[in-house]
Amino acid sequence: MRYGEVSIVLSAILMGTVAIFVRNTGGDALSITFLRLLFGFLVILPFCLKDIAPPDRILIGLAFFNFTTIASYITAIQNVEVAMAALLLYMAPVYVIPISVLMGEKVETKTLLALPLGLTGLYLMLTPYAELTPGIIFGIISGFSYALVFVLSKEARKKHSPFRINFYNLGLGSAALLPYFVLFGKVKSILWAVGLGIVPTAIPFLLFLYGMKYVKVQRAPILALIEPLCAGLVGYLYFGEVLTLNQLIGGAMILAGVLIAWRD
Repeated sequence: MRYGEVSIVLSAILMGTVAIFVRNTGGDALSITFLRLLFGFLVILPFCLKDIAPPDRILIGLAFFNFTTIASYITAIQNVEVAMAALLLYMAPVYVIPISVLMGEKVETKTLLALPLGLTGLYLMLTPYAELTPGIIFGIISGFSYALVFVLSKEARKKHSPFRINFYNLGLGSAALLPYFVLFGKVKSILWAVGLGIVPTAIPFLLFLYGMKYVKVQRAPILALIEPLCAGLVGYLYFGEVLTLNQLIGGAMILAGVLIAWRD
């Protein structure tokens, strides 16, 4: 079993629980984003002290798009069903493939098989909307920015450790939002915010960046398609968002796409 791919799958499973923490933390999207970044940063900080170095352009760019992804995804979770928000986030594989081709990667046959299978599964899982809503718009933004997170993470891992990358991913984002939180921030539960910073943030972020060093950039987001499957299950088990037969079939297709991408 390959550790890079296992790390990405485990990361996706943990991040699939994010809606539980977001909705129980309560508050506006930027306040929740700040607390997620802050507590995630505090968790990894002791491990980063020996590995801090001045950031380069890739680290700064990655921190920016990581922040954009988190803030827009949280906004989507607050405005649409958990599974729909996850679908829009995981349109990222569609955007990653042409970018990876421009970067010189050869598109593998299994990628061409796994990608449409996974995305069709995602489509079947989710309830279609007849019009653009703020939740859907922010979900689309999260997908674009997440695609760039995959690409920049691959580049960053060529030179930097997961701890250094997350030091800037989480530290720069929380520092940028600190003035907003001091002036306007308001949340319902700090304990849930602490959990948000640990379970679907610090731990999976480290696992994700470890895995990105060993997995092709076009393949990683397909493996991570298990996250919206987990998000759909969370929506059903925790929030009572009922899965239809089509959604269950879609979940099975996502798992099939992950297995195809995983095979040698």
